[in-house]
Amino acid sequence: MGSRGLGQLAYDKGMRILTASQADDIALEHDDLEHGLLTYSLIQDGIQASKADWKPKDLQIMLGEWLQYGEKRVPELYAEVRNGNLKGKVIRLKEKEQGTSSRFGQQPSLFDFTKRKEDVVVVRMRQ
Repeated sequence: MGSRGLGQLAYDKGMRILTASQADDIALEHDDLEHGLLTYSLIQDGIQASKADWKPKDLQIMLGEWLQYGEKRVPELYAEVRNGNLKGKVIRLKEKEQGTSSRFGQQPSLFDFTKRKEDVVVVRMRQ
């Protein structure tokens, strides 16, 4: 989002942009998770486990709350991975991944330039 052109385009078109990490950090991926942390949080936790239905909890996952869930969940997931607590799996970060992330953790950012009040339904669940 450091590009003025991209920022202006996102604003003009009312786009949402979810970045996996900060500009000076890395987005982690692990074979044990079979995804990167952001993808895992969005797909496995967010949709398959229905945890992205949280703001409000109403049996549907809206696009905005889904992206916000991913932004919130990745640092928690990163801490679980670092501590080896992810669903009983022991996951070790490779040495090359222990740059700035080992001090701060992976932190996604959501840039939401949508101007409309209505949101898009990603998943509608049954009771």
